[in-house]
Formats: sequence, structure tokens, C-alpha cells
Amino acid sequence: MNLAQSSIITTNIGTTPVAEVRLIKPVKVRFPKRKPSVVIIEKQKVYITADKTTCAECSCFPKDSPYMKPPKLRRCQVSPLTLYELAADVVDSLPLPEALQWSEDDVAKWMEEVVGLPQYKDSLIDNHINGFRLIWLENTWILQMINIRIHDHVKAIISQVRKLYSLDFIKFSRSIGLPPRKPLTHCTWFKSRTGPSWGIRQNWKRSDILRWMKIIGPAPVHRDHWDLVWYQKPDFPKTLFGRIPPAHEREKLPQYPPPVEPTTEYQVPRKFPITPTDEVHLIWMEHRPDSPDVAELFKDSEKDGSAIGPVRKTLMPKKIRLKGLTGKDLLLARRLMPKTKFLK
Repeated sequence: MNLAQSSIITTNIGTTPVAEVRLIKPVKVRFPKRKPSVVIIEKQKVYITADKTTCAECSCFPKDSPYMKPPKLRRCQVSPLTLYELAADVVDSLPLPEALQWSEDDVAKWMEEVVGLPQYKDSLIDNHINGFRLIWLENTWILQMINIRIHDHVKAIISQVRKLYSLDFIKFSRSIGLPPRKPLTHCTWFKSRTGPSWGIRQNWKRSDILRWMKIIGPAPVHRDHWDLVWYQKPDFPKTLFGRIPPAHEREKLPQYPPPVEPTTEYQVPRKFPITPTDEVHLIWMEHRPDSPDVAELFKDSEKDGSAIGPVRKTLMPKKIRLKGLTGKDLLLARRLMPKTKFLK
């Protein structure tokens, strides 16, 4: 045994020798560490928010480790697109007819070379018929407005316009339960209208137009993990106070009653009660500069002990006197006067 591994200690107590004591140091075994077979990318700190799409993007995903099994997909992963959405993407990728971008000269050249009617070139240029307006020539009444009235020429122009823009012919026997045109024809007509470049005619896709027309159903709603979990926005910053004595009366803020809005109307007792009872009959009157004070109207009634004074036994109104009345008061008083039933 090496000296580095053991040592011998001998002691003598008197003349009697003691047995030798050997101390053995433990040997540390070192195994070579295997290098990871997977290159680990340094993970960035991600804070959990309500706009995360999957748990794989937030910190609740299991930590990466070379000695760990591949993590399984969670239920909150985004599901793939449905066949309905894939078909909508294919329809949206279909290009629009190139004729929509034609200028007035291109339309006149098309009328001369393709249709074979050069005599209408000047009519198209004078009416500013470009690629967007050329699709309107599908209608017969518009051709008549630009002085194209020959029946054979009208048929030739309409057929070439339908070929150019891929428009379908509306048959008389078409079912009324179907839309008047095929779906893509509606999209072409919608895009042909002029308007600002930032409007819906430029930004909307074919699927958006068909959804707006109720030809296809609405777009499916994808709900991720954070949409399914009940989310409540915390009150932040939130301050809590504890064991604080109440404020002194001098420190309390005064609380004033809410102000009363001024009004130009007031209640007065009715001059002619509807029914001869002791009930109070009040009506609303508009306050005018020459109107009497409200307190004066109730002075006589307070003496009698009732709100409206003594109840009259008869329902006949008082006699109206026109003496001393002028202007508006005179007109109102005349309206209240009884009228003769028969002419004399």
C-alpha cells in the first residue's frame, strides 16, 4: 500500500505497545461526461401575457434538456387549417382579369383588333371607357347610351366582353333560389367599381366579398389557450393599507349635495276642478315675467284649510271679462269665451 493512501500511527502507553492504526483515504472515481447529442439554443426570457398563441411560446413549456424525452404536444397548440379555409385561400389567390388595368387607348385597340369594329373607337375614347368601365358594356342599355344600336354589333361586343372578364350568361331558366350570378362574377363586378385605394374594394379578398353577400359561411373562429381560459385583467397598480387610523374630521373632504337644475315651470292649483272632491288638483304652468308669485296663489287656500280653497259646487266656469285686457291676454280670453251655437 502506498504511503499516500495509508499511514501508520504507533503509540506507547508506558512499556506496553498499542496495535497499529491505519487510516485509508477514499478514492474519488471520475467518469467522463458524455457530450450532449443535441445542440441547445439559449432560451430567451418570455413573459406570460394574454396574447400568446401556444404554450410552446411561453415559459410554461418544459425546459429543454439533451437527456429529456421529446416533449409531447399540448392541447393548446394551434390546430391546422380546415379544408374550408384552404379552399378559401385557393379562391383568394385566383388572379383578377388583366383587362381591369387597361387604359382608354387599350380599350380602343381591343375594339379594333379583337372585336373588329373600329368605327366605335372614337365613341369609347369620348366616353372615357377604360378597363373598369368596359365591363359595363355587358348591358344593352349602356351600349345604346354611347350610340351603339346595331343589333349584330351589340351581340358581338357583349360576347367579347363576357369572354374577356369571364362573366357568365344569365339564362332565363335559371332558378330564382340561386344568386343572379356565379360567385366569381360578383367578385369581378365588385372589384370593377372605382373608389379610394385604401377602401374595401382594394383590400377585400374574394372570400370576404362572398361572406358579405352570405353566399358562404362566416370565417371560423380559432380559440387558443388564453381565449379558453377565463381571463380577468388585474387591478394594477394595487395598493393595500392596513392598521391605519381613520382620518380626522378636519381632514375629511366636505360632501355637497348635487346642484338643482333651474326650471321655468311651477305647480299651481287648478281654477276649475274636474270633479267636486277634496283632492288637490295641481297643474304645471310656465313662469313668465308677469306671472303671479306662487306663494300668493296658496294664501287664500291656507285660510280655508285646504290646498285649493273651497270646492265649488258647480262645474260652470267663471264669467270671462274682456275689460282691461290687451294683446295676447285678450286673444287667450276670447278663445275661452263660450261660442254661440246658432247664428242669429
